[in-house]
Amino acid sequence: MSTIRSRNTVSSFKRSVDGRQQSNIEVDKKKSVQVNQLFYEETRVSKKKEAVHYYSVETLADVEYRAQIKVMEEVDGEQVDMTPKPVITDAIMEQFIQFNLNVLHQMTNFNTMLSRSTMRSRTRSSTKTGIGGNKQSIDDLMSGIMYETINFDPYHVVELPSTLHEPKPYKKSFVKITLRKSEFFELHTQSQTTVAKGTPEGDETERDNRTYDYLTLGKGKVRRRSDNDAQTDTILSVSRAVNTILLTSATVSSYVSNFEMYDTLNDVSREIANSQMGSLRDPLSLSLTDELIAAEGFEYEEAMAEKDKIKAQTDRLLKSPEFRNAIMYVGRTLSSNMNEEGMRRFRNFDQVDRTNTEAEYVYSMSLLFRLVPEPSKAERKAVSDIDFCRSNGDILAVAYGLYSFSSQYVPDSGSVFVWSIKNPSEPERAYYYNVPVTAISFSPFLPSLLAIGLYDGSVEVRDVSSLQDTPVAVSQRATSPGCTPVVAIRWIKQVDEHEDADVEIDPFLSLSQDGSVTRFRIIKSPFLLGFTQMVLERVEGHPEGIFVHPQSRIRCESNRHPQGLSITTHPLHKDIYYVLTDEGCIHKCSINYQHQYLEVLRCHDGGVTVMEFSPWSPKLFLTCGNDWFVRVWIDGITRPLLELQDDMTPVHWAKWSPTHSTIIVSVNREYTSMWDFRRNLLRPMAKHKMDSSFNTVARFSHCGRTLVVGNERGNTLFNAINDMPFPPHFQYDELEKAIFKAIGNDHELLMELKSVGFFGYPDKKGVF
Repeated sequence: MSTIRSRNTVSSFKRSVDGRQQSNIEVDKKKSVQVNQLFYEETRVSKKKEAVHYYSVETLADVEYRAQIKVMEEVDGEQVDMTPKPVITDAIMEQFIQFNLNVLHQMTNFNTMLSRSTMRSRTRSSTKTGIGGNKQSIDDLMSGIMYETINFDPYHVVELPSTLHEPKPYKKSFVKITLRKSEFFELHTQSQTTVAKGTPEGDETERDNRTYDYLTLGKGKVRRRSDNDAQTDTILSVSRAVNTILLTSATVSSYVSNFEMYDTLNDVSREIANSQMGSLRDPLSLSLTDELIAAEGFEYEEAMAEKDKIKAQTDRLLKSPEFRNAIMYVGRTLSSNMNEEGMRRFRNFDQVDRTNTEAEYVYSMSLLFRLVPEPSKAERKAVSDIDFCRSNGDILAVAYGLYSFSSQYVPDSGSVFVWSIKNPSEPERAYYYNVPVTAISFSPFLPSLLAIGLYDGSVEVRDVSSLQDTPVAVSQRATSPGCTPVVAIRWIKQVDEHEDADVEIDPFLSLSQDGSVTRFRIIKSPFLLGFTQMVLERVEGHPEGIFVHPQSRIRCESNRHPQGLSITTHPLHKDIYYVLTDEGCIHKCSINYQHQYLEVLRCHDGGVTVMEFSPWSPKLFLTCGNDWFVRVWIDGITRPLLELQDDMTPVHWAKWSPTHSTIIVSVNREYTSMWDFRRNLLRPMAKHKMDSSFNTVARFSHCGRTLVVGNERGNTLFNAINDMPFPPHFQYDELEKAIFKAIGNDHELLMELKSVGFFGYPDKKGVF
């Protein structure tokens, strides 16, 4: 680094290159600071004259001195001027002067407070170099600061060893570029024109084309230009005979009903028939020559081929999955316009607010919509079973076949329809059988699997998500030799937790009318793997439960196996299931113990049709049977806690309400009764007659605010439950309180119930 310095200014201290001592002369014995009084006087006079402080003069002198310094640095072999730019302005200079004046004023005030005698008594000689290189005492320095002005040489700098500047290399691996949309600049525009040749316009167009070819293909292209791509359409040249008007195309929708399609196909077939019979109606056809006869035969063959072609296309269209899905979506759209109000109520869009002062508790029911199947083989089949899909509450399967096995008329066929609430008019899937269907059940683990039980004892599994009509697996006589109707199907969870769930699908249990329980597995085969899990035996003696008076006559049973009516699984223990029989007994069984049951409980004086656990208690369950009663039981007590009876009619179905822990809904042949044992134990809160046909089975929707009831005519009715009490916040507490209140008069039963203790789920939650 090279610097150039030039200075010619008076200063109290000057630097000597050869190391000579300063020119100060000691006047007294004491060491003091010698100040050039003449320079001080001249400065004061000039200050008064020019009204400029001497700090300002020194600052200006420093600025002049700095301006004469030039700094050069060698970078990459070149001399670069690295001299800093002047940054001092008048404002910065004023701040610097003001700061120095404030420091001087503070030092003056501090020394005035101390006396000279005190200050001199504390004087110590300095043996080291003082400020500015002078050997002076502290008192001398303080006195000099108080009475004189000490000027230090501001140009005393220490030369540091020069270091070569090495610029840091650029280490970033990318360059950031910001692209912004600029304005549109039109460089060249040449529109397509079609004119007649030989006219002035044609000559102008040819001249323009020659110029364009010269600039793009000829010698004129040798010039500075850039090729750019643009997203423009390719425009082809056309002749005069071609219409140059732009033709636009659009996709439009058109509604075509079944009647219009039928009429169109019927007209086509009629035209073909007329063309075939035209030769017979024409009297001149008798005089046709052999050539005309041959031509007519050829036309006849063409017409028949065209007819076969149309028929093949129609069949292929009807079997196409895309066409079937399109019809399904169109049907959903049209059906939503007709059943909008019922769909909104099924989805619970309009609910009663708790703050409503006009709410009434009348337990009413209103019809939302009706599912009416198309009869097959001109037979009317009863609704034998209903089941909702576990993962989608809008989908339910309805089995059509035989409900009462004592019926004198047995239909020759059966079917299973899979309905969607989005289209109550037409089913989404339809499966037809040559025998009546008696039981169905959706899998809670794989929701798309549907198990179907038939009247001849066979069982099959279908995948409702597939458009194919082929079942996943069917039973065979080698593994399931039963030939009696299948009355109930229940899926069970794999008991072995270490078993890989991806290898085998969860099995299901099938109950036949002869009292045999078969366990089926779905394997990698078109057939189900089944084996006999349990064969029930008739109960001898008096089992636990209600007391049934013995008959005066001695009965001689023709079959040593009771008739199975239903099957239920335990909500917590996955290996426990219950079999309901026509003897009025419930057989508690386990899949770990074959051909023997764990416990027998007599619940009714007749067949037991339904057993259902409470959603708020794994120990509390209800049963209904042919003795007209609905009874509530608790596990561990062999006496019923509650008995509900109104009509002298067998109860087909009963279940706990999913929304109220104290409400039970029962269905008999004619009525649907709604019991609320928190309010009344003697009669139901409401009774509703669903339809003119007799009721068969019923199911609650997932939300619990809609009841689906099937009848013997084959109709499925969706009924909305309205004007209900508001659900309590603590369902289990309300249930326990109502049960203790109901059995308060029976002291022994009350003590037994108290000995059971807490009979709900952990945290008093509900399990559905």
